[in-house]
Amino acid sequence: MIRIPILHDDPNAIPVNSNCGRCTALCCNYVSTEIDAPTTARDFDIIRWYLIHPGVRVYCEDNSGSWFVQFMSRCRFLQPDNLCGIYDTRPQICRDLDPTLCEFALGAGDRYLFTSVEEFDRWFAERERQRLERRARSAARKTARKSHAPSRRVPSRAPSRAPSKTASKASGQAPRKAARKAPRPAIAR
Repeated sequence: MIRIPILHDDPNAIPVNSNCGRCTALCCNYVSTEIDAPTTARDFDIIRWYLIHPGVRVYCEDNSGSWFVQFMSRCRFLQPDNLCGIYDTRPQICRDLDPTLCEFALGAGDRYLFTSVEEFDRWFAERERQRLERRARSAARKTARKSHAPSRRVPSRAPSRAPSKTASKASGQAPRKAARKAPRPAIAR
């Protein structure tokens, strides 16, 4: 059951965006920081290490493909009604968050969200299985192209039109000499 806080009609109350008033303070219950997208075996092992720790998640955003490590930790100034206890002096990062573009308004937007090392291991095993299948299909296509491609033998030389010396001797004819062109006379200018 999601608890929805009741907004009071107190004229001295701090104005709160309607999304914030209905939210369970999703953004106030964790800290996350961007990490490099994993590409090596060591990178994937580091992500496993993060996920072995309680309260740590790893996610990849759907729209940007950026990877983050997330530490589940409730802000100590978050009040029981899920409103900020230091609203006037809250950090700039809190001020910069647009309540119309937050995860409450738009949904999580995660391509991947790992909350345990077991989830990550299952995802990684499936990813590797698919990668190996793609490699096998690619290798099969290359092999098929090679077996259906015409051979690439060097064509034999075409026989010359002039009879060879051996052919001339056999026929009793003298071998033909290449005709020489007469030099052009110089034109006086």
